[in-house]
Amino acid sequence: MIEKIFTHTQALCPICRAKTHGRIIERNDQIFLQKFCPQHGRTEALISSDASWYQESRAYVKPGQRPLTFSVDTFKGCPDSCGLCPEHMQHTCLPVVEVTTACDMQCPICLKASQHPSHMSMEAFDYVLEQLFRCEGKVHVINLSGGEPTLHPRFDMLLKLAKERGVMQTSVSTNGARLQNDPQLRDLFRESGTIASIQFDGFDAGAYRFMRGQDLLQKKLQTIELLEKEGITYTLVATIVKDVNDDQITDITNFFFESEALSLMFQPAAFTGRAEALFTPHHRVTIPDVVHEIEKSCYVSPGDFNPLPCAHFSCFALSYYFHVEGQRYLSMKEFLGLEDYLSVISNRTLPGLDYQGYTKIREKIYDIWSAADSNASDKQVLRRMQEILREMNSAAFSPRKAFSLGTTSMKSIFIHQFMDAETLDFGRLIKCCNHYAQQDGRLMPMCSANIFYQ
Repeated sequence: MIEKIFTHTQALCPICRAKTHGRIIERNDQIFLQKFCPQHGRTEALISSDASWYQESRAYVKPGQRPLTFSVDTFKGCPDSCGLCPEHMQHTCLPVVEVTTACDMQCPICLKASQHPSHMSMEAFDYVLEQLFRCEGKVHVINLSGGEPTLHPRFDMLLKLAKERGVMQTSVSTNGARLQNDPQLRDLFRESGTIASIQFDGFDAGAYRFMRGQDLLQKKLQTIELLEKEGITYTLVATIVKDVNDDQITDITNFFFESEALSLMFQPAAFTGRAEALFTPHHRVTIPDVVHEIEKSCYVSPGDFNPLPCAHFSCFALSYYFHVEGQRYLSMKEFLGLEDYLSVISNRTLPGLDYQGYTKIREKIYDIWSAADSNASDKQVLRRMQEILREMNSAAFSPRKAFSLGTTSMKSIFIHQFMDAETLDFGRLIKCCNHYAQQDGRLMPMCSANIFYQ
């Protein structure tokens, strides 16, 4: 059997958790991480079901953007120095703050192990924000997570403090149960402009029972209906497990485009925390599996998706879409062209929140509009671009204005491939751009925290 070796790296033995030599190989048009433990021998894990996707992804690598300062002074080895150390190759695109370990569910698929319920103090949260601004300069977006963050006894004050500190937008990862049952909480989300990031795993009751321990389908649909009725901004997050709900990916995508959701995140299941008990190689889903199913949607075209250039190419794939009219959407990649598109999305939480990205989008709209009389460009697209251009020119640039324009003009789909002990590649870890902001001031790469620090 012929194997092609791409690169050598450091990995983990999934049995004893010792650091081992690893290598990325291709076999039978798939990509595997092979590990060699002196005690337990060779093991391997699937990391890409499509060798072509993996090979093409390697062309999307762009230089990262280092943080202004590091919260760990010296490098003492990986992962012992996580936090971020001077060897880390990327800043924080999206900081996640776990404000509580309390939860009103016990999902079998959860990345977190069961813990004694505890809540982050307001003083600790304030210090977390202080450290984020020290390391990043600007913090456009943060995500509050847990546990179930809405169970924090001072949840309203967390939102208020983040805004007072200068965070432009806060999102909250939630199972949605309290939002459905608590009108005052919904009022808080709407009045504060907080984004509700709702777990939504498709339309099959059995999938919810497998991943969440109970049939939540009707409750999820009712919650989404309430959010739309009451004008609360929300996003959808779907955890995907092979042969459990991977056949729902296309339907979830269609539902997303036909809803008022701002974005959709697919998370192929990582088997760490409580989810470790569910692991079998048969359940492994990789990014190209998800992409191929998304591309079956009538709203998506082949080639819309590519890796996030600033992170490791095996961590994220994404696509942004301009809302043209009715149920018609135009890929931002097609609209801007590949070079400008990659420039706009690199090293940013969302495109267009900085003046450089905002200007590239505006200039492209000018180009299309000025060419309207000389070709047979689509009149719907031109009319929509004119509306966006008018909104862009209504006032001076500000990130808040750009974000507001984005919520009414764009939708986005992300695929985030977390790692677990089977798939951990230290070469990926040092390019992580999604970090858990810790109470002691460290910024912990998410997969490092999930695997080593629970």
